[in-house]
Amino acid sequence: MIAHQKQKTFLLHPNAPQNVTGVLNDDGSLSLSWNAVPKAQAYVIHYSNANESDPHDAKFMGYSETTSWTLAAKDVPTLNSGEKLYLYVQTFNVKGRGATDIEKAAYLNEHELGSAWSDPMILTKTP
Repeated sequence: MIAHQKQKTFLLHPNAPQNVTGVLNDDGSLSLSWNAVPKAQAYVIHYSNANESDPHDAKFMGYSETTSWTLAAKDVPTLNSGEKLYLYVQTFNVKGRGATDIEKAAYLNEHELGSAWSDPMILTKTP
């Protein structure tokens, strides 16, 4: 008896961004950058409140069509001295849809297949 296997078709998705670096700026904002991913059209940044290291807690999102992103000081979660912020970057082969970056990020998160998330970029607030 010969067994026939149906070949599975897997959707291709872009690679996770590599070499994510970040800094908490003097003005209270934060900035991230990473290596470009071939064929990437957009990047979604996922992050959470202070000291939440579980990626499942990363409920906030940002959006970029370049290899860098800045979060305004007013939007950075409250960080006390020594606390950490965990950020992850995800790649998409299409651009987001919407009027704002938050809408574009939410659209991609809900409707498109993105890459795995990058390794966490951990920013620590210093005194």
